[in-house]
This record gives sequence, structure tokens and C-alpha cells, in this order.
Amino acid sequence: MTHGRSLIDVLGEELARNDLQLPVYPGVASRVQALAASGTATAEQFERLLSQDPAIASQVLRVSNSAFYAGLSSVATIRAAVLRLGLDQLVTLAVACAHRGQFTAKDPQVQRLLSQLWQHSVAVAFGARWLADRTGYRAQSAECFMAGLFHDIGKLLILKVLDDLRRRGEWPHELPEALVHELLASLHAEQGARLIRQWNLSPLYADVARTHNDPSVEETNPVHLIVRLTNHACTKLGMNLYQQEGIVLAASPEASALGVKDVVLAELEIMLEDGAQTLAA
Repeated sequence: MTHGRSLIDVLGEELARNDLQLPVYPGVASRVQALAASGTATAEQFERLLSQDPAIASQVLRVSNSAFYAGLSSVATIRAAVLRLGLDQLVTLAVACAHRGQFTAKDPQVQRLLSQLWQHSVAVAFGARWLADRTGYRAQSAECFMAGLFHDIGKLLILKVLDDLRRRGEWPHELPEALVHELLASLHAEQGARLIRQWNLSPLYADVARTHNDPSVEETNPVHLIVRLTNHACTKLGMNLYQQEGIVLAASPEASALGVKDVVLAELEIMLEDGAQTLAA
């Protein structure tokens, strides 16, 4: 049990340990991305790969039949999902489903926060991809999805460490909610960038994770701008670990830089409320 040290001191020591066991990037996600990158993959190959993990296969099928894709007939096989969604969307869905297994904890308080974090991450990912398609950046939509999915990944790492401290009995009391939010706000950006580098993912995703909450960083990269704007929209709607009312998306620097019209921003909010919550359920 820890005595005489503040939680932030204990957490800082855990995060600074050279032998800290960072979460491992899901193996299925890596294999799906490698297969897609081969340029010669077939629907049958994706079906064989995803069928090796029934949990992911069922999630892909459930999402393929969700309200997000309403108006189409029911999809019953991975092969049919490939034909409906196209390769790019199938890969992003499979990566998101594979990633979900990271968001679990034994401590009930940490598990609740991880569930909220998962819903926020998925909402930003799908919202960013949707916004990229609507604002003339379709070529960057896959990058927007991945950057959105990983923008708050540092919070996952910190909550995992807190869960481990509770499991080891080194912090026996339930954590004050305000203190947890303070820890996440102050540490997650740098820790997220570190974790993404550890996973050998694109430096772009690490950069988004490191700077997405820093208003002093003036961005021109559309991937940064789209993720930031979608993150603002989710926070306004309460699809985050906290809610911030009064956000005017149209007045944000990101909306101005992207030239997003008010009607598109209104559609984004509707899409997030109607679609992304279903995807994250």
C-alpha cells in the first residue's frame, strides 16, 4: 500500500518506469492492415482472417447492419460486408473492433471511464471520417479515422495504470473524479504520443495525439483540423468523459480553416447522435 505520496507522484513513477508494460497493439488489427496494404487482397482472404476471431467478425457484421448503414438489406457474411462497405471501410471497422478489447479494467470506476472513453474514441473516428468525406478531403478519410480513434489513447494508458495500482492495493480508495480528470488532462497528450510511437504507427497519429488539445498550436494539416473539430462536436454533445456546453462549432478556428458550412456542422451533430453511438454500443 502507498503511504505519504500523492497519486500523481505514484502515477508519474509508474509511467516513467523503463519496464512499464505498455498495452500491445491488437494483432488482428495489424494483420488486417497488412493484408489491405498488400494491394492484392480478396474478400475471401478477409473473410478467412476475420473469421478467426468470432468476436470481431460478429462486431463487423453488427455494425454493417446498424442504423449507420440503414436502408440496405441485411448482411450475413464477412464477404458480403466487404462488397457493401468496400475495403477501406471494412479495414477501419475491423481495426476499431479489434481495438475495443483494450478498453477493459477490473476496477468498476476505471471500467466506467474506459467505456466512456471507448464511445468517445469511436465517435471521433467515425465523425472525422464522415467530415473528411463532406469537406473535400476524401483522400485523407482513412487517416482521419485512425487519428480520431487514437487521439485520446494516452487516457487509455493512464487508466490502465490506475487499474493496475488499484489491483495491487497500492491505492485502495476510490479515486476522486475531479482528480482523475485532472490527471488525464495533464498527462494524456504526451503519453498518447509515446504509446503510438511504441506501436510503430504513423507519426501523424502521434502528432495528433500530442497536440489536439493545445490551442496554441496553429494547425493547417486537414487531418489535425478535422479531428479537432469532431472532438469539439463530441464534447459539446456530451460524448466524452466530460461535457462542455456552449461550444459554437461554426466559430471555431478549425471550422473556419476548413471552410465548413453551418449545415454540414449540423449534419455532423445529427450523424454523431444517430450513428456513432450505435457503432460504439
